[in-house]
Amino acid sequence: MNANKPILFLTGQNGMLGQYLTEFLSDQYQVVGLQRDGQSPSRPRWNYADQLKQLGIDTPQAVIHLAGAGIADKRWSDHYKQVISDSRTAGTQWLVNEILQHEARPQTFLCASAIGYYGHRPKETLIEQSIMGNNFVAQVAAHWEHACQPLQNSEVRLANLRFGMILSPTGGALKDMLLPFKLGLGGRLGGGQQMYSWIAIEDAARAIQFILQDASLSGPINLTAPTAVSNQTFTQTLAQTLHRPAFMHMPAFLVRLIFGEVADELLLADAQVVPERLIQAGFEFTHPQLPAAMAAMLA
Repeated sequence: MNANKPILFLTGQNGMLGQYLTEFLSDQYQVVGLQRDGQSPSRPRWNYADQLKQLGIDTPQAVIHLAGAGIADKRWSDHYKQVISDSRTAGTQWLVNEILQHEARPQTFLCASAIGYYGHRPKETLIEQSIMGNNFVAQVAAHWEHACQPLQNSEVRLANLRFGMILSPTGGALKDMLLPFKLGLGGRLGGGQQMYSWIAIEDAARAIQFILQDASLSGPINLTAPTAVSNQTFTQTLAQTLHRPAFMHMPAFLVRLIFGEVADELLLADAQVVPERLIQAGFEFTHPQLPAAMAAMLA
């Protein structure tokens, strides 16, 4: 590692975005992944103080906090919903409290959040100032963001990154779709008119880099491409990119039967989210349109 580079602490380094971000930022930053202890996933703690001591520094320049239990990794039970919530809220509270215990603090704290904050909002265009939704994922995102708020009373710049569906062939929703679509078994979910707000993983990483370097950006920031698409358009675009048909429509009742609450909270949810603050700040997307983004990722 280059001691001349600014040091950046990262949680969730082993996740899809964490792995990509580590490599993407490595030219400019010394990216140090914080390790979680082996205790309950609902009450995570990290080796923040140990890393400071090991590196011989008082504070990193920035902290990017991505860690949280996978929200769509399994069918939800009451227990797993609690794990989803606690892994974000309690984990963020612990990390924020740890930072505040040190006299020297990072300049910037970027905390993951999600466009789930807005809930299910058909026929609305959603920006950062839009009110929160009223379902489970909205409550999770709101509590997640609220857990960061003690930093606002310090001199740490805080940004809550409201991610849309991050597209990568190596993980997440797109990876899960590839095999059935390659087999010609893809198709729309429910009516297919629900809007999906997405972002290519390259643009997600570039946006994080942009926010790190623009000291005027704080508070909630939508990380989505400027062009949301319907589920039907999404599935047709993926099928066309793979040169496969996409006629295996799954009715809403069947989506609910298979996926339980995940169906209405995520798969059938409608949220047309615009990255207004990124656009106003001058960020330029490499992949603003879905067809070109799919082609670049699946070439």
